Amino acid sequence: MSVASTVARRMRGLANKATRSARQGLAGACLVALVSCSPTPQVVLIHPEGGDGAREVLQVEFSQTLTAPDNFVLRPDEFGGVAVDHARKRLYVGSRDAFLIALDTTSGRVAWEHQLSDSVSGIPVVANLSGGPGAEENDAQTALVIVGTDNGVLHAIDVDTQASRWRYETPGRIRNAPIVAEDTVYFTNSRDQIFALDVRTGEWRWQYEQEFSNNFTVYGRAGLTFVPAAADELAGEIGTIYTGFDNGRVVALGATSGQALWLANVAPPEGGDFVDCDSTPWVDKDAGMLVVSGQSTGVHALSLEDGSMLWRYPVLGAGTVVGTDDGSLIAASSLEGLLSLDAHGGLQWRTEIDPGVLQGPVVVQGTVFLTHSDLGLMAFDTLSGEMLAQLRTGSGISTPPTFDPIGQRLYVTSNRGRFLSLRVGDGLLSSPRLP
Repeated sequence: MSVASTVARRMRGLANKATRSARQGLAGACLVALVSCSPTPQVVLIHPEGGDGAREVLQVEFSQTLTAPDNFVLRPDEFGGVAVDHARKRLYVGSRDAFLIALDTTSGRVAWEHQLSDSVSGIPVVANLSGGPGAEENDAQTALVIVGTDNGVLHAIDVDTQASRWRYETPGRIRNAPIVAEDTVYFTNSRDQIFALDVRTGEWRWQYEQEFSNNFTVYGRAGLTFVPAAADELAGEIGTIYTGFDNGRVVALGATSGQALWLANVAPPEGGDFVDCDSTPWVDKDAGMLVVSGQSTGVHALSLEDGSMLWRYPVLGAGTVVGTDDGSLIAASSLEGLLSLDAHGGLQWRTEIDPGVLQGPVVVQGTVFLTHSDLGLMAFDTLSGEMLAQLRTGSGISTPPTFDPIGQRLYVTSNRGRFLSLRVGDGLLSSPRLP
């Protein structure tokens, strides 16, 4: 082994040791405030207290260090999402220094950490293995946390023993959340490949892909949406998987067979660069409608039955679209801001946002939350588009916000590696305010 290799290995070991020490030493102190080397998160209400527009929409519950401070990195980024395990009172979150970390849901204390093969920029999912075909006796209480890494490996980790149950290698970065249905885990990577594996063993079941685009595309990729089949639908299929691709195609796949049921196109007819469909499909099964965004063409509503176009609203750079309780649709564009559409594609309002990369949106009881790569977490009123509050971290937030509807908590990680648990919705009323 060369001297350079030996020094590099020792430096990585020291950095990992420093990270672990930082997490353990700060676990208690970070419940209210951040350490002096990191910016303190500050919730800024846009309207003055007592004013007509004043509305408290979030409170910081606790914060925790995920990565050791690195003042030599000009613009660090954290992309990892969060999985909530209510049975064990755990939160699972990844970090750019290749750790999967389990936190206590109440205090933020580090319960355990597991080093993986590369940066954990994916969104984990918890898979319970009790019952079902192929289950073993020792699977009765077993759960796995399944997450992808930037070197294209999907990892399955036993949440109780922290042992690696299985791993599956692919040629593309994995950053979207896997989906577990029945006894199968579905996931996608940055090479426009979709995989279905046995959730207990990691054994390959099927694979679907579109031709990889060599044109310029917007960074990121659409996630997967799974819709279970009704008793009278899709004989032999447990449901349908929907997703989009860098070439602007949108596909509906039989979840059991992996066969394409229909294929649609939301790219401009002339083709070109930045034609990708990077939005995770939003499905309204009652309306028979699927909503996605083409980077160059706008928000599209497609028929669930055959993928035919129902309507389109032109906007550049829109991401994933989500629905609200009143039937409206919310979309965020890094180029054109936040907008609300009615169920037929008519514009209801638009709010400009300073330039930056947006993640989300997430809607909670009349408030839409999204993260901004420079400004942090932002909250808006779903009826008017008025900005209500900002959570400023000093480094911006690039992780997608994760909402836990049971605990009424929102989770994000700042670009400097500060994990935050936020009370939102009914969670503002159910917990005492921290001093």
